[in-house]
Order: sequence, then structure tokens, then C-alpha cells
Amino acid sequence: MAASVLSAFSLPKPSDCFTYVTDYPRPSLPNKDWVLVRVHAAGLNRAELRARNQEHVSKLEFGMFIDEFHENHPKIIGEEFVGEVTEAGTDSGYKVGDVVCGWAYGGGKPYDGAYAEYTICHKKRCWPLPDSARKISWEVLGAVPMGLWTAYGSIFHAGQTKPGDTVFIHGATSSVGIWGILVSKSAGCTVVASTRQESKVQKLKDAGADHVVLEKDLLADPGLVKKLVPGGANTILSIVGLHMLKPIAFPACAMYGTVVSMGILGKVWSIPEFNASFIPTTRKLTTYTTLDEDYEPAKKVLADTVEKILSGEYKSEWFLDSVYDLKDVGKAHERMEANEACGKIVLRC
Repeated sequence: MAASVLSAFSLPKPSDCFTYVTDYPRPSLPNKDWVLVRVHAAGLNRAELRARNQEHVSKLEFGMFIDEFHENHPKIIGEEFVGEVTEAGTDSGYKVGDVVCGWAYGGGKPYDGAYAEYTICHKKRCWPLPDSARKISWEVLGAVPMGLWTAYGSIFHAGQTKPGDTVFIHGATSSVGIWGILVSKSAGCTVVASTRQESKVQKLKDAGADHVVLEKDLLADPGLVKKLVPGGANTILSIVGLHMLKPIAFPACAMYGTVVSMGILGKVWSIPEFNASFIPTTRKLTTYTTLDEDYEPAKKVLADTVEKILSGEYKSEWFLDSVYDLKDVGKAHERMEANEACGKIVLRC
């Protein structure tokens, strides 16, 4: 099969870290719970930049595969995909030809990922897409799965957000951030979004953000969000990192509100000497990761999202940043690493 293999680490030019081959061995199913998928598109994620640079790997990133933790990355990286089942384990619940997506390490970090024509996926990390998804291009579908569900799960499961609430998204130009805007507005929420780059303000407004603020202004005036939405935000989706909780997230949080910390765009994994007293009284701090029990709600949310894309409620130009061929994955990494993207970068496999 064709694949972009991670053949070197931490080189100045990302393209030099990958070797495109056409004779890489096609993976086989580890057991009856797995499927083999013909990958048609793969979405890029920040963790893959860290993999290319041999940066920190957390045990938590292995999710359900934590017992197989190791610090070495697989030769083929890539944490999410859309495609069609070409081989189905008898206990997987799938059949050949099913349109599916996978995320949160569909094969687990111990296995090769989605920068390839084929990948394997455990049934607990594989989700079906409705037949109507075939009306949408693979590239557009590839911009949906992981960003959508991370945003939805963080805002509505972890954050317990209700229609009419105010949601503040810190780090809104990421794929998760864009989807956070879309799903929040669809639920009737008011949205405040932040970015570091003034050039991206209009795109966030186009996606539906009611207010867009620059991060530098938030740091200069921690009360800025409460000036825009009196009382503050009921739910805060903090994607930038733990170091921004105290200066930006907590000051923006309404009484009895929730801060959901689920991103490390700033690559900060911990806060020195952090303790519970940093959390303002009546506020709650939580996090979100994909859980096994997410299967059924995710299935419905994915189906609803497909229909909203088809109806035009979710326009692809809002959540799909750019598309690269599999052999050009290095160029895609360059765009992501330079923080040029607004939304999801997708590989055409």
C-alpha cells in the first residue's frame, strides 16, 4: 500500500522527516474486534507534530491502549480518518463497504496510523457514518470527526452546556475551536472566540462567533470577556494549555460555570505548584477525553453533522482549511506548525 512513513525526526524541514512509499505492508487485524479500513482522507492533529519531533508522549494519550504504552512513535502516524471497511472482524459489528471514521488512535499509538491507504481500527474507536455521507467529498468528511467530537464532548458532556448559555472558546482557530463555534451556535448559545492572529478574526466571525477577541487583549485585561457578556461565560473551552487557565480562563468564567481544559496547543502539560485554591469559588474545572460510552451519542452527532453539512448549515469553508496529497504530508505539517491554518488540514490518501 502507499504510505508516508516517518523515517526521520526533528529535521528543520518537515518534508525530510517523511518517506512516501508504495510497497508498505498492508496491516492485518489483531483480533475479531478490529476492522481494516481503506483510508480516503486523514485529518491532521497537533499530536502528530509532536510525534514528528519526538516530543513528550503522555500515557493518557494511549487511552484504551494504555497497557501498551511506549515512548516510541509508530512508523506511520495519524490519529483520525474517514474511509470504507475492507475487512471486518467477526466481533467488530461492521461489514465490508461500511463508511466509517475513526479517531483517538483508532489503532492505538502502538499501531500504525492513518497516513496510508489502509489502517486498522478497534471497534471502540470506529464510528459509522450514515449513507448520506457518500454525497459529501472525502476531503470534507476528513475535516469532521475528531475536531467535531472533541468540541461537542467538551462543551455538552463535560461542560454540561445548555441552549442559551454563553461559551468562550480560547484557541478558536484550531479545528476543535472552529467546531466548538459551530456546535455551540447550532444549540442557540452565544459564543466568544479568541485568536492570537488578527488576520483570522473575520473567519471566526464568519463561522458564527458573536464576539472575537485577541489573546493579547485578554492578557492585558482579564475582565474583557465579562465586559462583552456580563456575568461571564457559562462554559469555557480552554484549548491553548494549562498555563492559560489562571490568566484567561478562570477570570472569564461565570458563577457556577465550568472550565473544560482539553488542549495543549501551547505544549504546556502541567502547572508548577498548581492547587485547587487557584479555581475561583463556585467555578468548576474539568477535562474531556473520548470514552468507550461515547459510541452511541457520537454516532448520532456525526449523523446530524452530515445532514447539517448537506443542508448548508455547516459550510466546509468554515471548518476545512486545506487539502494535501498523502505524498505532500510534510507541506501539510509545515502549514500546521507555522500556525497558518484556521480549521482542519486534511490529507487525501
